[in-house]
Amino acid sequence: MATEIELKFDVDPQARGALASLALLGGRPRRTRMRSIYFDTPEAVLAGNGMALRLRREGRRWIQTLKAGGSGTGGVHTRGEWEFERRGATIDTALLAATPFAKLDGAESLASRLAPVFEVHFVRDAWTVEPAAGSRLEVAFDIGSVEAKDRSAPVCEVEIECLEGEPARAFELARAVMQRVPLRASAISKAERGYRLLRNQRPRPVKARKLHLDPSMAPANAARAVVAAGLEQLQANDAGLSSGSDPEYVHQARVALRRMRSALRLFREEIGADRAKGWRAALAETGRALGCSRDWDVFGMTTLPAALEAYGDATLGGTLRRRVARRRTRERQAARQALRSAAHTGALLEISQWIAHADPGDDPVPRHALPELAARVIRKRRKRLFTRALLLGTLGAAEQHQVRIDTKRLRYALDALGSLFRPKPLESFAQTVEALQDALGDCNDAATAITLLGELGAPAAFESFARGWFGARARAEPSLLEPLVAELTRRRRDWLQKG
Repeated sequence: MATEIELKFDVDPQARGALASLALLGGRPRRTRMRSIYFDTPEAVLAGNGMALRLRREGRRWIQTLKAGGSGTGGVHTRGEWEFERRGATIDTALLAATPFAKLDGAESLASRLAPVFEVHFVRDAWTVEPAAGSRLEVAFDIGSVEAKDRSAPVCEVEIECLEGEPARAFELARAVMQRVPLRASAISKAERGYRLLRNQRPRPVKARKLHLDPSMAPANAARAVVAAGLEQLQANDAGLSSGSDPEYVHQARVALRRMRSALRLFREEIGADRAKGWRAALAETGRALGCSRDWDVFGMTTLPAALEAYGDATLGGTLRRRVARRRTRERQAARQALRSAAHTGALLEISQWIAHADPGDDPVPRHALPELAARVIRKRRKRLFTRALLLGTLGAAEQHQVRIDTKRLRYALDALGSLFRPKPLESFAQTVEALQDALGDCNDAATAITLLGELGAPAAFESFARGWFGARARAEPSLLEPLVAELTRRRRDWLQKG
């Protein structure tokens, strides 16, 4: 078995010429026409167990390959790989006796049920790069298509595979290539593209997955798991945001980025304070762009329609909605550009290298075990929130906004570290925190609407009405918030230790 470590990036088809001109790749590439045939059972048993079995024709050679395990977080694909030379386009499952395939239930019967499910046809330009003694990398530019049943989808990607030596060299080369060729980290393998096409799966906005941390984990590894979960969510929604208009992609991409930046703050000592601060700063511009896009989406879909309904002028409503629609389109495009910027993609590559344990630095020596660290963090954030929340009825707009930020930070910390605490009491506590965040979020949406209203060019009469209407809703209503604050105060310590 070999362990395949490669970085995978989506690129534009025009990138072929730019890659070929890069002196650091060492000259003309080897060009090979390839055809990959993927096999599975009718119910896709291999895919369900994280495996991909293919026959690939490279020129005149046929190679049977099984891949298993790994993930594509941040574009880093680490998988077990078993390759066998074949004389023709036939699968020999006897060759898989020492692979994970043999451990599947009913492996012998599965072998007789394998059949082609989809194919990938592409042309590969490949360069071999030796950046240092004992280090050998392959850079491959693949352009072609995935074909399943009567459907097809384009493939255009760059792979940088570590053939020999330290994986850090692959990241260094990727950074050098990024200076000349825009690369977008891809979590999707060709096999995954094929299965999605086979099932005719359409992209959908992706919410954050629930995290489960082992109490015995080193804090730095827990930090990697939390940041990686945010990165997975960001990548999944970035893909949809690039090609779709569903505003939920913007929302979930923004949530993902916020979770990442929250984790970088939460685990800054375990990551390294300077490094965590630098990554947060590098991702800040993307956060602002996603935030602007989300603000205009909420304004156009929720806050403005409510104010227009209260005002009662249908003609004016149509005019303002069209203006907001145009602005939403511009802001969504700005968000896409921010996600493609050199600062953003460079920061994600560095973070991915750290997640994959492929960075040259050592983790800081932990000062606390993970459960102790989690309890300290939650206590600190809870105390900060309570101190201000108890005064909500007397706070001005700026102080109220800070309470919302404190609530959000506590909620993200609970989402990241909650598996380390007693589940039932924590769930009730977390639900109350979420309810307080939502209530303050509604106030913030109204306050934001006042700002956006000034950029809309609305008639003076409506603007005056809307400012008053939004202003009334931007002030926190004590009768609604006080019960939530009281509930948070009541649930103090019964969930802090896991039973």
